[in-house]
Parts: sequence; C-alpha cells; structure tokens
Amino acid sequence: MTCMFSKPNILFLIVDSFRADKFFGKDRTCKTPNIDNLVKNGAYFQQAISTSDATILNWATIFSGLFPPKTGVRSEQFNKVNDNIETIFDVLQENNYNFYSYLTNISEILGLFPEFQNKDSFEFSEPRLNDGVGNRIIKNIGSGKLKEPWLFIIHSMDLHFPIILPDEYSTSEFGQSTYEKQISSIDSWIGKISDTIDSEKTLFVITADHGSYINSVNIDGKIISTEENYSNETLKRKIGFKIPKFLDPVKKRAFFHTEKKSQENRLKKIENFDLKPHQKRNLLSGKFEINHTLFDDKVRIPLLFYGKNIKSEKIIEQQVRNADIFPTLLDLIELKNSLKLDGVSLKPLMEDKIFGELPAYIESTPLIQIESNDVVGVRTEKYKYFRDSDDSQKRIHLYDLKTDPYEDSNVHENNPKIILEMEQILSSFTKRIDASNDEFSEEETEMIEDELRKMGYV
Repeated sequence: MTCMFSKPNILFLIVDSFRADKFFGKDRTCKTPNIDNLVKNGAYFQQAISTSDATILNWATIFSGLFPPKTGVRSEQFNKVNDNIETIFDVLQENNYNFYSYLTNISEILGLFPEFQNKDSFEFSEPRLNDGVGNRIIKNIGSGKLKEPWLFIIHSMDLHFPIILPDEYSTSEFGQSTYEKQISSIDSWIGKISDTIDSEKTLFVITADHGSYINSVNIDGKIISTEENYSNETLKRKIGFKIPKFLDPVKKRAFFHTEKKSQENRLKKIENFDLKPHQKRNLLSGKFEINHTLFDDKVRIPLLFYGKNIKSEKIIEQQVRNADIFPTLLDLIELKNSLKLDGVSLKPLMEDKIFGELPAYIESTPLIQIESNDVVGVRTEKYKYFRDSDDSQKRIHLYDLKTDPYEDSNVHENNPKIILEMEQILSSFTKRIDASNDEFSEEETEMIEDELRKMGYV
C-alpha cells in the first residue's frame, strides 16, 4: 500500500483520566472555551466508552481496534500486543507517515509503538502540558520541520494523580475541585495547540484512556471534599523512590496502612451527609480505589474529531467505543481497511447515516488494586452490566442508564432476562484468539513494575 497523494497530518491527544462529563456538558464547573469551540466546529461523541479502567489495556484497544480478549494485553499479567496484530502504526507506516510523540516511557515496553523520530523520553509521571511539554509541542508543530504526513501522539498526564495545579488556576472561578481547575488549565493548552495546527491539512483527535473519580461534590450548595494534599503526596513519592528495592515488602505494608487510614478519614468526613451512591463513590475513592469497578466515572471518555475532513457542529449521542477510533481514522484519511477489527468506522455517524447499536466490552484490572477486584461486562445504549470476571454469579451489577444515568440503583435481582441478554453479548466478546504474544521477560516485567511503583501502583 503506497501513498500516491497528500494525506492529512494527525495530531492525537490522549488526556489521561479525563472523564467525559467534565469535558463537555452541564455537569461541570471548569472553564473550557477552547474545548467548547472545537466541539462547535468539529464532531463530538457524547457517549464514547473506553474498554477498561486501565491505561495499558486502552492503549492496545485504541491503536489496534480490538478489545482486550484479542489484543493479548491482559489485566491479570504483563503481556505485549500479539505479534500478528496490525496496528494503526503499521498501516500508516505503509503509507509513508512519520511518527512523533510525547509519551510515558512505559509505552516503549508494550511492543505497541513504533520508533518515533523525536527522542524525548519521560518518566511515567510525565509528560505534563503544564510542565514544559505544552510549549515543546507548540514549538515542534509550529516549526515547519516535521516531515509530512505525520502522526503526532501526546499522552498528557496533567489530570493524573498527583495533580500539579498552576497557581493561576487555583481560584474557584476555574472549578469546584482541583480536578476541574486543572481541566481549565488544560483547556488553555488545547486552545494554543489548535491555534498552531493547520486545520486545512491536519486532523486533530482528542480523547482519554479512561475517566476518574473526583473527591469533591456539591450537596445543596455546600462543597464536600475529601481531596488529599497533592504537595504532600508528591513529597512522599520522592522519598519513596529512594527506598531500596529490598525494602519493598515493608514499603508495601506501610502503603496499605496509609491507604486504610486515608479511607477511614474520608469516611469520617462524609458520615453526616445524606449522599447518593455516585456521590459516595467519588468521595470515598482514593488514589487506589478499593471498590474499583466499571461505572461511567471511569469508562465514559471524551472523543472529539476536528479539522481536515470533519463537518462542524456534529454532537453525536449514539454510544461508540474506543475500539472505533482506529477504523475511523483510516476512513477519514481515505485509507482502505480490510482488517478484521472489533471497532468500526464512525464516519457514517458524522454524516447522519443510520447506524446499528455498538455494544461496548468493558473490563477492570486487578493489577493496580489493593484487593483483587477485577470485573468484566457490557455497556449498551440502555444498560450497564458487569460482574466478577471468574464467576458470573458474583458481584453482579445492572443499571438502567436511561432512568438512572448516575448508576445509583443496582437492579440485577429483578431482571434475569436482561442479564441473560448481557451475558450473551459478553460471551461474543470474550472468545479469545490463540495468543501468539510473548510474555514479558523477567527483566521487562521488572522495568514495568518499577514504572508502576513510581506511581504507587505496586
């Protein structure tokens, strides 16, 4: 497959932990004039669903168009992407695209990403737009030195814990919570970046790997917050990095004790308030959620297309999946897709064509859990269903999203027929291919664990 005519550049921004309801819509207090302008002049999918609550699984799905049972990247063990899978990088490379990125260095270990022409490397806690990366992106794109056509991938960690908020965004005018204030700061960077690109020959995609819980809610005009001191957390991490590896068992026990104490303190703060389940979820969730599941706080993400070949003022309500991003990109840049993917092109939806329902496969990961709490499930237009990954009779959740969009009422006991239907859909997703992927070597596994340890995950 050889490119014989000019192809658009692709700027791909993944903002880690960016939940959809804080990107666009009524349920937010942040200031996002630049995001709002891109939505107005682009195509925005209001019900985009990530396949997991974990970054690594979502990366594999986004860039392969396949759900986790087929990518080879599993939550219960370290794996590389299956060798026989053709990714978006493979297709674009065949069409003479050049690759640039600002990514966390764990991405190099997964066997997913190509060799990028810029050599910038970041620790897992970076890159952050507010920590110099934003200016470097603008400088690179505006230099005119990038070889066209190009794919430029950015993985922003600005919303990832611990949030390092610029002083100028610390006041309440920019948001109720630290999380929303940070979104206001990210919005300013999105504006600067969009002003730098040539929208006549660049396709700008903004999405997230997954969402996040927010430790702040508004109860009848009163702000209830269980946010932690981010400065103290940053200091603790710096100290933790210096602890020798042989003391990891002691460090882990200390971490569990600290997290348990934090959970107790969060409980004390909210015990006198009449809270709905979704409010309680957000206030009780720590940086490592003990009751980690697949509510929309974690799996509903923004998905915006702007620029080349995109019709303006398209707000699409139909549910789509992050597996659909790959085939959609190929369609928008007019490359034929003969691959067998779980995802489908969303271009017809942008053109107001009738489209069948797109059920989403979802799974959590026990990798970063204090307790093993992995679940699998399905999200449709009407229902959210998930349960224990090993036992279909345990930890069953069913929510009617039309009558209960905040997922406050688990209705599984009275709806066995619906659960059967959801199980049938789930079984169609979980048929795994005969994996030919290589497991990570002991050395590679240790490298990954070191990176996750820096975040406090292991």
